[in-house]
Amino acid sequence: MLRRHHQLKLESASSQGKVSRKSAHRVALASPADPAGTATGRRRALAVISRDESVVKTIAEGMSDSWVIEKFTDPHEAHAFLLKPDVRIVVIDDEAIEESMRVWLLDQVRKHALHALVAYIAAIHSPETERRARAYSVQYYTSKPMDRERTLRVLHSFERAAH
Repeated sequence: MLRRHHQLKLESASSQGKVSRKSAHRVALASPADPAGTATGRRRALAVISRDESVVKTIAEGMSDSWVIEKFTDPHEAHAFLLKPDVRIVVIDDEAIEESMRVWLLDQVRKHALHALVAYIAAIHSPETERRARAYSVQYYTSKPMDRERTLRVLHSFERAAH
């Protein structure tokens, strides 16, 4: 079986290219054959709002080379990125997001990333959390611990639908 290898590359989301602990980071999946991602033209973008590195890693492993994955640990930092037209998928991990910020973030995603497919990962499942996420038209809802294989299947279906 032929396996593709991805190079994970962390870059600062700031225009100066400086990496700081407080800044958002971009996890760019670069193909060895096309490290700049220029072969397919404009690269599609996926926003991950999470502080859980295992969530980010799972998402990075599940997406093809044609995606740029932007990781945000602070929902406010994600706001400007959500305005970009290339954002096709948004993954929200609510574990490190204050309760009051969760509704605000879901609202921002719906206002600014109108056509993005949204996956919501709840730290702790409750009917109220799921109801709130679904009220904002989240296409995939799960809670931790995540079923890795199911999450990867959903990401693959999102990828196909987001063309």
